Amino acid sequence: MIKNQVVIGSLYALCATVLWAGAFIIARLAVGEISPMTLGATRWGMALVILCTFMLPKVKKEWPVAKKFLPQIIAAALFGVAAYSPLSYFAAQTTSAINLSLISVTTPIFIVIIASLMGQKQSINTWAGCTVALIGSFYLVSGGELSRILAMEFAAGDILMLAAAVGFAIYSLILKKTPDGLSGGTIMTLMSFFAVLMLIPCVIWESTQPSMVFNMNGIVFFSITFSAICSSIIAWWTWNIGLEKAGPELCGMIYYALPLWGGFFAFIFLGEKITSIHFISGALIIGGIAWASRGTKKVTAENAVPSEA
Repeated sequence: MIKNQVVIGSLYALCATVLWAGAFIIARLAVGEISPMTLGATRWGMALVILCTFMLPKVKKEWPVAKKFLPQIIAAALFGVAAYSPLSYFAAQTTSAINLSLISVTTPIFIVIIASLMGQKQSINTWAGCTVALIGSFYLVSGGELSRILAMEFAAGDILMLAAAVGFAIYSLILKKTPDGLSGGTIMTLMSFFAVLMLIPCVIWESTQPSMVFNMNGIVFFSITFSAICSSIIAWWTWNIGLEKAGPELCGMIYYALPLWGGFFAFIFLGEKITSIHFISGALIIGGIAWASRGTKKVTAENAVPSEA
């Protein structure tokens, strides 16, 4: 039985990246069948209904603690859920797919940078591992041609995607430590509630656009259901546990594995090819995560001493 909390947290974070990668593949099947804002609001709406079915008694019981943590929960819903979809959607209107991919994988390094600015000491191993994993991610999404990164032309959409990446980093740091007596289920339920409220105006706006589409068919229903259960409830729940047990910095490193899982699932389910680019980038990403985890264990051990005293 695994007793190391960092290892347990890492496995939870890894589970989240697997589910998110799977959701990306399934969402691709629904392209052209449902508009992105509507998909986001619908999946979180379904997730909220499911959570309320099981969690309302617990939310009521934990409300005295939850209401003190409510500003952080609302901020997490804003930065981690509600803002990400609109920002990435609008970003896609004015920038290229490679720019979106490259900027989206910078989230982990923003976690480390913001944590450092907040006075949280980061080891050399963490910085080195983060850099190696970042290079691996860039190598993967650039198709093995790093020169494409140097030739990038920045547009307004890049700023929006950068804001989305920073927002998810802030979200990860917000939920690093939660109060005693407040369960992950309660946090997820309240976060889903506020996220849905924030997404409603986006859906209203989207419904006025000529490009609005919502064809409720088998593919769309499956995409919404999978996203609601797996990538909204289970993945975010496991990610939050990972943040608590392993810390946002190491979870950020694990986030780099997301494009790897995406490539693997695309190979299995969509018939896309796996090339040497995937193996090279995979070695860099996994090596960077392993390198960074050495520093995380050391910092965690150092931080544990004062809390026990």
